[in-house]
This record gives sequence, C-alpha cells and structure tokens, in this order.
Amino acid sequence: MTKLWCLSWDERWLLLSVFLVLAAYKGLLVFLPFSRFMTTDRISTTQKNSTTQKKPLSDEYINKQIWAVRVISGWIPLGFTCLVQALGAKWLLKSHPDIRVCVGVCNSKTEGFSAHAWLTYQNRIILCEQTDQVFEPILAWT
Repeated sequence: MTKLWCLSWDERWLLLSVFLVLAAYKGLLVFLPFSRFMTTDRISTTQKNSTTQKKPLSDEYINKQIWAVRVISGWIPLGFTCLVQALGAKWLLKSHPDIRVCVGVCNSKTEGFSAHAWLTYQNRIILCEQTDQVFEPILAWT
C-alpha cells in the first residue's frame, strides 16, 4: 500500500480507472454470455472503422495502460482472468483497429485442456503472454 502513495496522482487515477473497467467486465462476463461481446453490430462497426486509418498508438500510451492492467490484476485477490484483462485493455486502448483480442486452446497430456486469451497490437503480444504453453488460436477479433 505504501507503493501506492509513491505514485503520481495521474498514475493513481489511471489505476482506479483500470480497476473500474476490469471490475465491470468481470461482472458483465458473469451475467452475460461471452458471445454477447462479439455481436455483429460491433464487428461491422469495427470493420468500418478499420477502413479509415487511425493513428498508431504511442508505445508510451500502450505501456501505461498495460502496466495498470497488470498492477491491478496483481493486487486483487484471485485477480482478473486473462479474458477480463484482454477485454478491459481492449476497451482502455480505445478499441483501436490494430488491437486484437485472441482466444486459444491447448490440449496437452501434462496440463490437460486449457483456454487462454491475450491481446496483440501490430502482430505482437502486449498482454497475457504465456511462455510455458503454446495455444492454438481459435478466435481473434478487432
């Protein structure tokens, strides 16, 4: 908690904002089916937006948002799942057309069946990277 007081007011505000977004997504995922987050209206709107070129996001902006998601997820008991983190970060990064939420699965003899979500920007993973397992992407959307 003492680390919190060492942060600037802007960083504290960012952490509070990120907490509220992640908590909202966690609550929504409890009550709404996952498919609700991928409605055709949202996809078609995203596709329309992707035809008009948006400015690339600055590395500083991306890093601050991702830092805040990681910090908040680490502070909360039981944390936020990878899917909550990916959806929340996608929203925080202004639903930029180059930001993609990916969902993948892995079926291994040692770990069994598992699923994972991660976030990419310009074809590189920026959140929820897994180095110990290889997930086969089954879903990706902007």
